[in-house]
Amino acid sequence: MLRRTFLAIFSLTLAACASQQGNTREVLRRADTRFFVREQCQPKGTASLARGQVTGLDELPGSLRARVLADLPVEAVGSRPFMQCQDVAARLLEDRLHALCWPEARVVPQGPPGTLNVQLGARYQVDAIWVVQGKNPKVSSARIIKEAKSALPKDKACTARTLEDIRSRVSELGTFHRVLVVPGPPIGDQKKVPVVVDISQKVPASPPREEGAGSRGK
Repeated sequence: MLRRTFLAIFSLTLAACASQQGNTREVLRRADTRFFVREQCQPKGTASLARGQVTGLDELPGSLRARVLADLPVEAVGSRPFMQCQDVAARLLEDRLHALCWPEARVVPQGPPGTLNVQLGARYQVDAIWVVQGKNPKVSSARIIKEAKSALPKDKACTARTLEDIRSRVSELGTFHRVLVVPGPPIGDQKKVPVVVDISQKVPASPPREEGAGSRGK
């Protein structure tokens, strides 16, 4: 029952992107969407934090570091009047790092105003791989799991690169409309996380047009 509930949650609001590093972009977009829904907060303005404004991310590749620091709130409104932007940005940055396989990441204000310190914590390993797809799948879950496992590095490290490689391998199995690979919650104290491969085989149907729509002026 717990696994079924977990898979149902991860099957919601997932989007597709077939371009290079599309999985990372979509995972971050999903993390942002869930963050602002949970916080009941929308930014009035966003900006990319400069490298000097954030410490603790030196081990991330330059392109990935730039991506997680992009479009962070610089002015926000929410459930609390005049919500502090630095606090919002710190929590959003935490969510982004959690979504990219840093479950222990913590972000706290540090030093001069507008400066954040990141504590990434331990790197986790990929444990089980789960597949979410609709009825009458064209490719079996067993085949998808086998292909996903073939993309894992020798140390099974869960990284943004690992998620991208899994998405790329699975995408080659069929003409899927959507493939998104996301990490699940940590498993106990084992420093391991499951990975969920969410697949949509068909393009979502367009909503029906209202009767009389487009008839104005006739």
